[in-house]
Amino acid sequence: MENVKENKKHKNLFYFLIIFLLLGTVGYLAIEINSLNEKNKSLSQESKYEKAKLEDERDKVMFDLEKMSFSYDTLMVANDSMNLEFIEQKKQIETLLQKVKSKDYSLYKIKEEANTLRRIMKDYIHTIDSLNTLNINLQNSLTEKNNELSKVQNENQNIKTENLELLETVAKGSILQASNIIAQGIRIKNSGKQVETTKASRVNMLKGCFTLVENKIAASGNLFIYMRIISPEGKVLTSSIPESILTGNNTSIDISVKRQINYQNTNTDVCVYYEVDETLNSGTYLVEIYSGKYKIGNTSFALK
Repeated sequence: MENVKENKKHKNLFYFLIIFLLLGTVGYLAIEINSLNEKNKSLSQESKYEKAKLEDERDKVMFDLEKMSFSYDTLMVANDSMNLEFIEQKKQIETLLQKVKSKDYSLYKIKEEANTLRRIMKDYIHTIDSLNTLNINLQNSLTEKNNELSKVQNENQNIKTENLELLETVAKGSILQASNIIAQGIRIKNSGKQVETTKASRVNMLKGCFTLVENKIAASGNLFIYMRIISPEGKVLTSSIPESILTGNNTSIDISVKRQINYQNTNTDVCVYYEVDETLNSGTYLVEIYSGKYKIGNTSFALK
């Protein structure tokens, strides 16, 4: 009986040990499973972090490439050869951008190629800056030369203007002047004697006398003096062969009579005669005296 009890006791102890071992094993497995879950969770978080970091790197590389592409747009210059090189560099940038977007290319290699393109662009910028500096210096030099040329041209123009003004002054000063102008109607008697008359019906000649004033800068020698007689009706009295002259403003005017004289830069008395071949009307007649194309004096007289 005691043996049976002893055996039963030993069996219970065995079962207890078995249960204890099973519980220990289950506990150990639970701890290992929990540990593996924690490791998996940590690895998952690290994987997400690495992916996010990789995406940030890709975004940064894309931004740098896009910025370089825009920079090449601003580098266009008036040099066709350099512009072709810029276009080629832009094509390479676009190729790298497509590789970044497709995610089927080593980001490390793309970054290396991007750095190479950036160094090339910096060389271009340095070259352009040097050219711009040279152009600015040349432009400043050209502007300075243009200013000097403009200054010389202005000085020459001023000299020309002064010379023209001087020539104009001399020309004006060389114009003769008529003074003491007297005009009157004349009747020629059968004896040939001239008699002044104010009766229009008796006039068969008109006479204008004056003094050419001394002028030392005027041209000396033979010259023509023109007399222009205007009737009360405003009609110019002309000879059988009408003649005209050009005035200072290039206007053509009819004259009544002309006379050639010899002028030697001293006071010279001159008389000019106009033969009347028709009966004159009564009224006031205007008389103008011209030397060359300039009017040098005028007067009037009346017939009744």
